[in-house]
Amino acid sequence: MDLRLGARVFGAGQHALWLAEAPSGTAGEIPEGVDIVTGTGFGPAVVSASFVPDGADLLVGDELAEAAAARGAGLVCRDARRALAAGVRADGLVLDAGSRPAADRVAQPAADGLAVLVDLTGEPVGEDAGLLAAVSVYAWLGARVFKVAARDVDPVRQVLDMVASIRGTRPPAEARRGLA
Repeated sequence: MDLRLGARVFGAGQHALWLAEAPSGTAGEIPEGVDIVTGTGFGPAVVSASFVPDGADLLVGDELAEAAAARGAGLVCRDARRALAAGVRADGLVLDAGSRPAADRVAQPAADGLAVLVDLTGEPVGEDAGLLAAVSVYAWLGARVFKVAARDVDPVRQVLDMVASIRGTRPPAEARRGLA
């Protein structure tokens, strides 16, 4: 199923990078390869449905399920059943699996057609080969949205592009034949 977040549509084989904290200043400071930018590092932007701005494309938090459904906005949440029961669009729902979730926490919802978010903001992913390997496993299992710190955008994007190329959902950047 396609994932629709605002004007962006991510196909079944596409991954989205979510920048955890937008740098204060101009949009030119946002690293290349980032698909979703929210917040500015000053805490939650929306803490109550009464403060949701008109035209918001993506809301974050289980308590905003009804507001997302009423506005037709996407929702990032931990309880997908509750959100769907509240009327949130299935193609705008992102299940937050948490930080370094167990494989089943990613694989089962992804197999059920939900877009799954893995939060990678707690550790410097780009400096740890093991964490980059975990990113590839999460992507292979079906996670579609990866929340990262600005410093980790490039290495995580490279891993996601490689996984997509291996799975055949993205053409390789450069194809070489090894024939002598």
